[in-house]
Amino acid sequence: MTGKKKLMAGLGLAVVLLGGLTVLLMTEDKENRNQPDETAEGQVKVLTGPDTAQVQEIEIHNQNGTYHITKNEQEGFQIPELSDYAQVSSRMENAVGSLASISGEVVYDSGYDPGQFGLEDPGAEVVIRSAGEETTLYLGSYNEGASIWYVSRKGDESLYSIAGEKGDWLQRSGFYYLDPTLISDFDQKNDVMTERLRTIRIERPDLEEALEIVADQEPAEAYTSSYMLTSPIRVKTSLKVMNTEIGNLFGFSADEVIGLYREEDQAAYGMDQPAMVMTVGHDGIQEVFTIGDEAPEGGRYLITSENELLYRISEEKLSFLHVTADDLFFEMALLPDIDEVAYVVLELEERSCRFDLNHTAEGENSQLAVTMDGTVIDQKLFRAFYSFLLEVDIEKINTDAPVGERVLNLVYHYTDDTEDQVEAFAMEGSRRMTISVNGEPQFEGRTAYLEKLKVELQHLLDGEAIDTNW
Repeated sequence: MTGKKKLMAGLGLAVVLLGGLTVLLMTEDKENRNQPDETAEGQVKVLTGPDTAQVQEIEIHNQNGTYHITKNEQEGFQIPELSDYAQVSSRMENAVGSLASISGEVVYDSGYDPGQFGLEDPGAEVVIRSAGEETTLYLGSYNEGASIWYVSRKGDESLYSIAGEKGDWLQRSGFYYLDPTLISDFDQKNDVMTERLRTIRIERPDLEEALEIVADQEPAEAYTSSYMLTSPIRVKTSLKVMNTEIGNLFGFSADEVIGLYREEDQAAYGMDQPAMVMTVGHDGIQEVFTIGDEAPEGGRYLITSENELLYRISEEKLSFLHVTADDLFFEMALLPDIDEVAYVVLELEERSCRFDLNHTAEGENSQLAVTMDGTVIDQKLFRAFYSFLLEVDIEKINTDAPVGERVLNLVYHYTDDTEDQVEAFAMEGSRRMTISVNGEPQFEGRTAYLEKLKVELQHLLDGEAIDTNW
């Protein structure tokens, strides 16, 4: 009996001890669940963690070289190695903000093969320095399927994966942070277009003569611009050209800065035989833009006389890369204001007419009286005919001396006793004509215009409606 009591007591003690051990194990298990294993594979760990405001410097070394993004108390972040060039502070702030906060998923706790993940010879290295702290990451290979980069951290045996965009920052060149603007944008409130942009000269292998455009003294009007084409001929450019091709030079910007340009590399970028050389007189300087070969990434290489950088620019931004003089000129031989004309002489083949214009003013309203050989012409009909008279058909520039018969002579005699003359000469073997302005051959067009002009002249003389559509 005594033996049984001792046995029961021993069993009871064992139960108590076992129960205590169970409680202890459950407690430890609960605590372990609340404190996750820092080295467990698949876990996300913070690799860089200083607040952006605490970052003093980021040093990046990659295939493009080494550069530093350094905090400047007055100017924000700057790259000292490229201090001679304008930098885009927002890009550097984005880089610092992204690199100062990188989390990575543990791929291996330890014991992995660095060569398998591109870390035997890392493609990039970043050192993030903040107050009293320095973190170094090494960039390995890229996993396209998962859109991740493999990285390791100095002093850490683990292999991590980070988001693709995080690793992309480590691949970038310091030139990525340079401002690609070539000519600053136009300020509608404060800028005068013709004062900021004075001259344009375009040279290309396909052009026999350079295209030259200069700012004119005369203001832009309803159809003509404030710029004159002076080569290969002297003629007004259109308002459309001023707003597109010429206007696009304001805010002229490359897609990216590639790096420094060296003269010995000119053949590699097509600068020895450029696709275009564009000389622009703007903002008080003469700047030469040289456009080279097409770049593998798209666009073309570009250099400027103002610095030693090599750029890449989209062809869409190169307004003058393919235009000819025919795309630039204002497609009307003359545009005389009817209120300044004293009389008009029209010789159309064997027919000759002189229209005398008498201008009278009554208050703010001007009146027009038109006569031809003493016969009164309806002034409304004449205005319609006059507008058609100005639209001599012009399709392209032609400076060849005319050799055919003169089929049109049009003289505008102004109230100040000056004159302008437009003449058209038939081209042999075609229904086309060369057109001279004040004795200088300038254009080429279709003789079909003359047939229509005969019809509308007769309508005018018969007092019938003028149809300007043709």
